Amino acid sequence: MNKKIRRYLEEIEKTEKKIADLQQYLKGIKSALKEEENNEMIRAIRGMKLEGEELLQFLDRLKGGNVRFEVGKKTDGSGKGSFIRQDSNTEREDENDEKEME
Repeated sequence: MNKKIRRYLEEIEKTEKKIADLQQYLKGIKSALKEEENNEMIRAIRGMKLEGEELLQFLDRLKGGNVRFEVGKKTDGSGKGSFIRQDSNTEREDENDEKEME
């Protein structure tokens, strides 16, 4: 067989092995990213300090797509602040309260 052809075939084989190794590496990285995203979601939900039934209701609304998050910042005058969470049920209650006041 021609030397050049043999070299090309060897180079192709070597490159295909590198590609397979990189694809496996990429699969591992994507898996690690998904795991870290899941951990972040768990930390965020636990950070809400919801208890028992309130947590279950929140998770049900979240699964149903009935939760809306507003990114806003409340400050307490000390320069520190906290982000607020508002779900669609709370928003409707606020709107009803405003209508009742009118």
